[in-house]
Amino acid sequence: MRNELLALAALCALSAFIVSKAQTGDPSDVAPCRGYTGPGGACYSGPGGGLYSGPGGGRYSGPGGGLYSGPGGGLYSGPGGGMYTGPGGGLYTGPGGGLYSGPGGGIYTGPPTEDGYKGPWGPCITGVLGRKWMNDHCPE
Repeated sequence: MRNELLALAALCALSAFIVSKAQTGDPSDVAPCRGYTGPGGACYSGPGGGLYSGPGGGRYSGPGGGLYSGPGGGLYSGPGGGMYTGPGGGLYTGPGGGLYSGPGGGIYTGPPTEDGYKGPWGPCITGVLGRKWMNDHCPE
């Protein structure tokens, strides 16, 4: 159990380092946001949107935010996370997934659907960590 806790602490520290470096990196390293620009969408800067800096937003580093590496966060690779490739995850390309471009998908350019992707708005969708980070961490 102790080794697992140490590994988790190291992973959290590494994630925080990556996020801080990406956020203070080259300001010309801009990546496009993919998805809907209206309320509730990946490219919306208001509450609940992928470009929002407050709780639940894609630029938020606290629990549930797009830049959070813990469970339910945009940088989390387990179920329910923005870096999860399974059904409902931020990197899932099937219906209801973050990288699904059809109705209900996270990168769909139309309004969100009731049964569609609910987040978290991870940086592979929003692009908030820049093009280099996306090239290194996101599927094409």
